[in-house]
Amino acid sequence: MALSPDSLYARGFAADGGTLQALRTGLADRKAKVQRGRLAAALRSLAGEPASRVLFVDLDGVSEPGRAARELASVCAFETAVIAIGSTDTAQYTRELFQHGIADYLVKPISASLVREACASLTDEAAERPYAGRVIAFAGSAGSGTSTLVAALSRAAGVDGRTASVVDLDPVAGRLPGLLGVEPAEGLPAIFAALGSQTAGDCDAGAATDRIEGVGVTTEPGVSLIAYATAPTLPPPPSPDALSRLLAHLANRTHLVLVTGFPDPVLQLEVLQRADTRVLLYEPTLASLSAAVRSLALLGTSHPATLVQSSPRMARSGLSPAHIRYALGDRRPDVAVPFDTALHAAATGGRPKQPGRAWRSAVGKVLEHVLERAAVSQGADGA
Repeated sequence: MALSPDSLYARGFAADGGTLQALRTGLADRKAKVQRGRLAAALRSLAGEPASRVLFVDLDGVSEPGRAARELASVCAFETAVIAIGSTDTAQYTRELFQHGIADYLVKPISASLVREACASLTDEAAERPYAGRVIAFAGSAGSGTSTLVAALSRAAGVDGRTASVVDLDPVAGRLPGLLGVEPAEGLPAIFAALGSQTAGDCDAGAATDRIEGVGVTTEPGVSLIAYATAPTLPPPPSPDALSRLLAHLANRTHLVLVTGFPDPVLQLEVLQRADTRVLLYEPTLASLSAAVRSLALLGTSHPATLVQSSPRMARSGLSPAHIRYALGDRRPDVAVPFDTALHAAATGGRPKQPGRAWRSAVGKVLEHVLERAAVSQGADGA
């Protein structure tokens, strides 16, 4: 059947829950229909339904991609762009799909942002980067794992093809340089001095931008770090305006600006309020949870935050899950990050090794939450 003005923008068929959720979230603002099912279910449904502009089909379990592509072509409109999804990641499999007319192939696990990007590239729309230039502020009590999470997220963003600027504002105990394996350059106080001297209407990057170039340290492709170098004296804290201008300069260069390590609670609150997205990390302990609850209360409903619970090595308080839910007003954490022995060994000078799958999966979920909230924030700004 041919496309019509009333046709769906997209149809989607997913073989597993993760793919189903990614399709539903990625197509949430579209006229779309997404359901559970594999190739056979897609062929049955499409044979008797109106055509859609884009079609997502899960090919898990399909060993003959060329045959699957031909079967889909027989039930799809000529104008429909077919995007295959699967777990097989080989050049031969992908080549056969493309040779038989499949427009794109997404290897699992997929994300909502990847779904949106695939749609934009195939339907002649402007490339959608809803997270580009977004400032993400992280706050957590000492020892809750905030620096570890930020370092992991920056690496995950780089692997995913995005660029990230990491800003560690702790002049004394900042752990990000060590976690990212670099020694920060000199000059962060000089940057703040230059930015603080600019007037509110001064749009010329000038010397401040030159200094940013000199201070940022590349940790790996797509990821740079700006932090204090070790010094014999404690530098003065940055003014809110100077810090805001630094983050704005960085947001014009990279997709994500990850900032943490605030030297005082007043500056932390100001940056959390100004940021595009906020992440509050806490351990299930009385002190850590109290700090998160207070931050939530100060931010209010006008500045929503992603709540991340980090599991400690051992229970250090009598707080039960029921007590935690009560303190948070029955709100559950958006993501729970499990304790990982590999991270503990690295932090205490032991032999470094790769964190486990559960920990890496939790970090991926945090990144997805960050990107989704950034997309909502940008959409609200443009409304």
